[in-house]
Amino acid sequence: MSDTTLPSRDLSRRRFLAGSAAAGLTVTMAGALPTAALAAGPSFDLASGVFDVRIDQATGAIHTLVNPADGLRTNYVANPTSRPAFDINDSRWTGDVLLNVRRASATAGTPMTTSLSDDIRQVTSSAAGVQVTYAGTPANANGIRGLSLTSAYSLTGTARDRLSWTITLKNTSTEALEIQDLGFPVLMNAFWNAGDQTGIYEQNVGRHSFVGKDGSYVYWQRPNGVGPYLVMTPQPGTGLEFKNKAGEGEGPFGEVTPSFEGVVEFYIHSKAVAFARRNDAAQYLPATSTTLAPGAERTWGFTFRWAGDYKDLRDVLFDAGVVDVVSLPGMVIPQDTAATLAVRAKDGITGVVAQGTQTTITPRGTRNGYQLYELRFTGLGPRFVTVQYGTGRESVLQYASMRPIEELIESRTTFLTTKQQARTTRGYDGAYLQWDMTRERLITWDDYPPGGWKEWMAGGSDDLGLGPAVFLAEKNLRSPKQAEITSIDYYLQNFILGYMQSRTENGQRTWQVYRWYDGRDDTPNDQQVWRAYNYVHIANTYYLMYQVKKAYPALTTAFTPAQYLDMAYQTLNAMFTKIPLPTPIGDAARIHGMMGESTYPDILAALDAEGQTTQSARLRSLIEAKRDYLFGQEYPFASEMSIDTTGFESNYTLAKTYGNRALADKCMTASLACRGMQPLWYFYGSDNRHMGESWWNLGYECQLGAWQQQDYLSTYAAPTDRDFDDAMRSTYGAWLAGWALINSGQISPAAVNTGAAAWIFQSEKGAIANYSNIPILDGWWAWSGEADLGFWGGLRSASVNVVDDDVVGLYAYGGDLTLTSGVQTIVPKDGVRTAFTMYNLGTLGVQLARTRYTRAEVATDRSRITLTLQNVSGGTYSPRITVTNLPAGSYAVSVDGAVTGTQLVSDGRRATVEVPGLTGASSVVALTAQTNVAGAAAAAASFTAAWNRVGGLNDGAQPTTSRDVSPNDNATTWGAYPQVSQQWVEYTWPAVRSLRRVGVYFVDNLDANGNGITVPASWSVQWWDAGTSTWRAVAGASGYPTAANTYNTATFTPVTTTKLRLVLNARGTVSGKGSLGIKEWQVF
Repeated sequence: MSDTTLPSRDLSRRRFLAGSAAAGLTVTMAGALPTAALAAGPSFDLASGVFDVRIDQATGAIHTLVNPADGLRTNYVANPTSRPAFDINDSRWTGDVLLNVRRASATAGTPMTTSLSDDIRQVTSSAAGVQVTYAGTPANANGIRGLSLTSAYSLTGTARDRLSWTITLKNTSTEALEIQDLGFPVLMNAFWNAGDQTGIYEQNVGRHSFVGKDGSYVYWQRPNGVGPYLVMTPQPGTGLEFKNKAGEGEGPFGEVTPSFEGVVEFYIHSKAVAFARRNDAAQYLPATSTTLAPGAERTWGFTFRWAGDYKDLRDVLFDAGVVDVVSLPGMVIPQDTAATLAVRAKDGITGVVAQGTQTTITPRGTRNGYQLYELRFTGLGPRFVTVQYGTGRESVLQYASMRPIEELIESRTTFLTTKQQARTTRGYDGAYLQWDMTRERLITWDDYPPGGWKEWMAGGSDDLGLGPAVFLAEKNLRSPKQAEITSIDYYLQNFILGYMQSRTENGQRTWQVYRWYDGRDDTPNDQQVWRAYNYVHIANTYYLMYQVKKAYPALTTAFTPAQYLDMAYQTLNAMFTKIPLPTPIGDAARIHGMMGESTYPDILAALDAEGQTTQSARLRSLIEAKRDYLFGQEYPFASEMSIDTTGFESNYTLAKTYGNRALADKCMTASLACRGMQPLWYFYGSDNRHMGESWWNLGYECQLGAWQQQDYLSTYAAPTDRDFDDAMRSTYGAWLAGWALINSGQISPAAVNTGAAAWIFQSEKGAIANYSNIPILDGWWAWSGEADLGFWGGLRSASVNVVDDDVVGLYAYGGDLTLTSGVQTIVPKDGVRTAFTMYNLGTLGVQLARTRYTRAEVATDRSRITLTLQNVSGGTYSPRITVTNLPAGSYAVSVDGAVTGTQLVSDGRRATVEVPGLTGASSVVALTAQTNVAGAAAAAASFTAAWNRVGGLNDGAQPTTSRDVSPNDNATTWGAYPQVSQQWVEYTWPAVRSLRRVGVYFVDNLDANGNGITVPASWSVQWWDAGTSTWRAVAGASGYPTAANTYNTATFTPVTTTKLRLVLNARGTVSGKGSLGIKEWQVF
């Protein structure tokens, strides 16, 4: 679907940030409703401009729920036409009702369902809507009996833009009835066909649910993220307290991997089902029941509406009378960070209270219609916070508290190198293997517990075994430790090179990668090398070690930087060219977006920088072949699973690299759509990458996917975009939540498990993991699994992000922020301390290398940035500072208050400066904008070529190269061609100036025969001493560099004068060969 087919799209914004139409809709491409989505049987219909609802006359269920204004005409519900296998007597269609009723004279309740009440069902239509009534005594013992049940459907609102569904129960018996369970299934169009990615992204819908009493809600959206979204909210007097799901093998509606999550049921009352499912479904809230006296009746209800985008979703929730919640920085909160909670409700907020004594709640006033609270947590693990609103209504939020992120990262890397690396005489020596928190030991080939796929679980390969080294290497690029570097090298030498990549042909290593260790020690029994996903992780480890050695040459490593880089190249080349086809996953290197491929531009740049141009060209051609395939797909996100989030990173990287903005947008909208926004710590920001939200929570894509979202926000989005704030909340919430997988006592209290990791959190909980019999600890998978791949993504996207949030105002994600006298001060708490982005100041970004910062001060006019830098390597270090979106100009670099000879020159987009020779534990480095006063002076020269202009010295034209450009820049350049004698240029100001620095951009355009201009052999600065009427050499000059393609900076003891002169000695000695020229001369 091309963007040009979206007639309602605001083309000034990104698609995911498009505003909603007046009716709360996003109108998309026109097209007919797919016939497979329509219900075939007779129906009673409700219709408006935004709803096409068809209630089947035979089942009384909703078989069609479409928005006619939606060009894709997605049917949000399943029906017998789309899912004939579900068309059985005891059905679970949307609109069915599930009960468990206990008579006063009985000790146990009786399960009842509308689907087993066909003989007493009456479906009627009137001006008020459609009514489905169950009254009488059904033949089936589990039909509706002893009471009457009426489901009523109607379109409400002046625009008939709301679908109301009410359920009325009336006790028709002679004794009191306890309604122990009152629930309903939601069988939506969510059966994922892996062979039809377009169908998945345009016709299937994913669910995001919040079960939190009165404030509960559920919304469904297509995986492509394009609105509208279907939103279900409870009517007054109705809430949700329990969610149940049919697991694998649990009847006809059970989970079917990898296509169907299993039918999901929501419960208004759950006294019986919560107990019955205590080993299979999580109970987060108290289970309740209600009692109807003889003749009594009660009605519960829900309203369905459409939301055009995330901002519109918040307005829909507010208008529906439930609580709209904003929580920064997320729902998983480090103990050194305060959460800012903002809540609003149509009927007013009456209070916010916490369960237990380990939460402190402080009111912080109101802003933009929201009441603000500061929350601080002690202790670890889940924390329940209840928002009280209206008349006795409650919305229960779930936070989680964890240790500070930096502490978690350090504990994890220490744990990996001391407890998770195999040291053995077997072939898996050096491998990073899984840790089992229940048995408190390593899962090895020789000590493997029952269950699961042994080769995968204990083979040291795939994301499980290869992810830890990538994480470790990335961490050491930011905070090096010799012991950890040695551990990585041991892994590379022994397990990777010694086993996984030991295959040779004709005596030469092929660089192919075996699938895993499988019990045979020299080489595996399984000689296959088709698992393309493995290659990327290994190549990234090599590449990161190249970076580590380049950044910290004093570290002891097994290989040189050039060797590491070559091994990265060889591994990727083997992946693209040496995997025999066919394979069980196709030509995955070319057709699948794989985890870790975001490093390709950096690896190519490193090859170019090291002069490996042949290798770079070859690898680039292979990557571009992949680009061509993926760019040719409507939804290029296919993987081994039916629906997956692993392809977003790769596709986004290629889209950004090769200028495919439409695909970059598509990756962002799809990535956001897979993530929850509900105020539950295990859903907020977590990606739903395995069929649904029930059990694959906080997996590695939670953080790895946050990388491309954050990069999109800093590259393409603007803080004024309609959904920018919600996108940032999702992104940072995801990044934060992933760190909760590192155990500091909240998963296992055993000290031996401190620093271990859980694979994922299974929000439906249960007795065992939903996969491969992995033991489970209160929802946490007790094996470490693939978690470290997510932590790698977490390190890469770690940043303090300062925003002007539309709800809470000025706010720093990942740090403490203060504003004093025009200076914004950041104290980072993101655990990595190498980056921050000031979205409130023109998306000003700072990225550090070879150092970390403990404090940053930024002037609100961006004229000065002061960084307190930490020495991470010991001895002398030279930090590199990269700044983006800094106003164009020159910036003096000072260290501990002393101005250096170094300057940073910004073109307004990206600039980098290296500060050499720092020592000590920390240094304060400041970048200060300098005012170039050259433009106020009159320029003169000893000689100027006829085609040049002396005024070109200070005309402000910023050069990009010392070479000639086309069209030529002769008119903005001073030149003395063909002179090779000493020359001078000078500035004269109308009044005295205090001057201390110059920057000179020399011409260098010699041809192959040596004709032309080049940088001078030497030069110096003189100032005019008016008192003696003489030119004097400046004192304390820092030096006079003669580099091409950059400003050459000289600082000196300040002088007060009206004139400044450069004295230039030509490099050439023959006329016309090595003359002099300057493109721009700056004075500060």
